[in-house]
Amino acid sequence: MIKKSYRVMAILITGYLVSGCSMVINTFTENLNHAVRSSNDPQTIMQALPAYIVLIDGMLEGDPDDKNMLLASANLMTAYSTLLGAQTDPVDDLPEYQFQKIRNQQKILNRKALDRAEKAICIQNDELCNITHLVYKRLEEKLSDIDKNDIDTLYRMGTAWVSWLQVNTDNWNGMAKIAQIKLILETVVAYDENIDNANVHVYLGVLNSLIPASLGGKPEKGKAHFESAIKISKGSNLMAKVLYAEYYARLMFDESLHQKLITDILSIENNTHSYDENNNHSLINTLAIEKAKKLQRSAADYF
Repeated sequence: MIKKSYRVMAILITGYLVSGCSMVINTFTENLNHAVRSSNDPQTIMQALPAYIVLIDGMLEGDPDDKNMLLASANLMTAYSTLLGAQTDPVDDLPEYQFQKIRNQQKILNRKALDRAEKAICIQNDELCNITHLVYKRLEEKLSDIDKNDIDTLYRMGTAWVSWLQVNTDNWNGMAKIAQIKLILETVVAYDENIDNANVHVYLGVLNSLIPASLGGKPEKGKAHFESAIKISKGSNLMAKVLYAEYYARLMFDESLHQKLITDILSIENNTHSYDENNNHSLINTLAIEKAKKLQRSAADYF
């Protein structure tokens, strides 16, 4: 009966969408994106997302150049990949075959998401077509001529690229493009560092804290970005704190900072909404709390 109800609802939703105008469809995708972000139930969202991903795929078959639909599709696929990845945390004892199965699915999702985000930025600004293939200097030249209307799409392009990179660390050609990804996100920061609850700073914090300074990394720059994200979000961005602990504190073997950040996150586990009055980031904060618990369990062995 429940399955039948879901099928009926899916048919009704599909009929409603295909009979509506693009404004109705875009409103639907915006509301769907908000519903995903504001949920505090990752398991339910993970089970629901594949159906919506396929639904939007179908819509794009009819209008492959709809920029908003392309971005919505990219967002949902990266969100689903993130939820899948939450099952493969390195501190968990997951069988290798299961890890590889999930990782392969993530690679498929993130490749498709990146392609769609890249197409969207090309539609937004044709000077930025084939952005992932531009050498650093050429990209720098092109980004110097953009305006504020390009920033939201550019940010989504940058985050899709980061998500792709996260599951393709074995791709040396891809890893060689980290400088370009950082340039894109730094350009976004220059225009709007508040975007997405300051998550643009979080991405830059991670990218600058991947390797120690002795090997060319810039962990202190990463630290500054993490601190900016926490300050701008007034502490509501829990993922900023947990990734600050995972990437910077662990890289620097700063146990006291690591413990402080984890304690801060877990102290508000039962009061997450007080950290986000608009309830726009419950999903990411719920994932941050779960990651904080895993980091806490592994801290003794790490330090």
